[in-house]
Amino acid sequence: MSNIKVTNSGFQLRDVSIEFKAKSAVEVGNYLKHQVGRQLQERLIVMSLNSQLDVIASDTVAIGQISSIVVSPREVFQIALLNNASSIILAHNHPSGHLIPSQEDIALTQKLREVGQLLQVPVNDHFIVSTDDYYSFAENQFK
Repeated sequence: MSNIKVTNSGFQLRDVSIEFKAKSAVEVGNYLKHQVGRQLQERLIVMSLNSQLDVIASDTVAIGQISSIVVSPREVFQIALLNNASSIILAHNHPSGHLIPSQEDIALTQKLREVGQLLQVPVNDHFIVSTDDYYSFAENQFK
């Protein structure tokens, strides 16, 4: 179940029925496939985690077009800090079903990891999801 929350800067979509630990890429990947894998536009999700890796919030911070999305580190970490996250997991869907990260995906992941280190809110992983499968940067050793 999702709620739409109107904020001063626009909107925020929040999944309010999170009840699992982000202890494996398989569990997170399967959850994300069902949440955003079927979307027709790219969406960027920030999953906020506590120190025990419990998912305390899952927020859509940006909705893009069929093949692109624009997001700034400010938007990502504003949500994480408001949720009092110890760490985060990023995810976005590829409506095309193509799961190999683009150069833009890799650059965004690197930039957000750098910002996360500065803010002491590390990015644990970044997932690309489709209807049928997922790609985990951490599983594929993109550090």
